[in-house]
Amino acid sequence: MRDLLHRFGRLTPLAALVVLALAASGAAAFDFKPYGRGAFAQLAKAHAGRPLLVHFWSVTCPPCLVELPQWAKLIDAHKGVDVVLVNTDGDEDRSRAQARIEKAGLANADHYGFADDFVEKLYFEADSAWRGELPFTALVAPDGGVMTVTGAVDDPLIVAWLAKRAGK
Repeated sequence: MRDLLHRFGRLTPLAALVVLALAASGAAAFDFKPYGRGAFAQLAKAHAGRPLLVHFWSVTCPPCLVELPQWAKLIDAHKGVDVVLVNTDGDEDRSRAQARIEKAGLANADHYGFADDFVEKLYFEADSAWRGELPFTALVAPDGGVMTVTGAVDDPLIVAWLAKRAGK
């Protein structure tokens, strides 16, 4: 913000406000909710009673990027299933992640971004055996039972889980 004010310091006060408002509106157009310690349990609790998929992905994971459009189709096809997408990249890659999400048609999905440098703790909370391999999906049943899958959205375990819980 200070850099913007310095850069546009020669503008009239009104023009400077317009520039700042435009910059702020662009940043606020899309926002990742913070995914920190305890977030997995909070998501499971918030979606209790409904099937929930929590999908972890990264812009540095080629299979993750290839399958993002499939997640958009899955969300459209399974309205009775809640889906949360969690980007595991740091803040420096959030704009790249946003671009990928928009390109895949997922801008209206529920998005979180890792907000804790102790990522091993975040992995452990989702699955004590998970070491950060991607893509990774936690399937949370309406009764709170959790099954995890390392692999693509069309993995037979995910397909079978959806068929059992979403009627497809």
